[in-house]
Amino acid sequence: MSTNLITLLRKQLPSIYGDSLPTDIHYRNADGNVVTVALDAATVDELAFAIQTANAEALALSRRRNALEDIHAEARKRAARGADRIVDIAWEG
Repeated sequence: MSTNLITLLRKQLPSIYGDSLPTDIHYRNADGNVVTVALDAATVDELAFAIQTANAEALALSRRRNALEDIHAEARKRAARGADRIVDIAWEG
């Protein structure tokens, strides 16, 4: 990717987002294969596909985080403490 183009794009975005602008984007095509494209070569449709992919990744990450938070909360309800292993917690009852 052209350094000048990425610099220009980063200046065009609000300051908190500019540093997060990737040089490459990725998305899954119709066959489920990951496609990686340099940002300066991407089409507007490819940007949309990359946004959809990022949203799906964020949703999956959020679900994993929520599941871990649920396990943590349940472990604490069962008086488990920091060094206790998950397998040693009395989950029944």
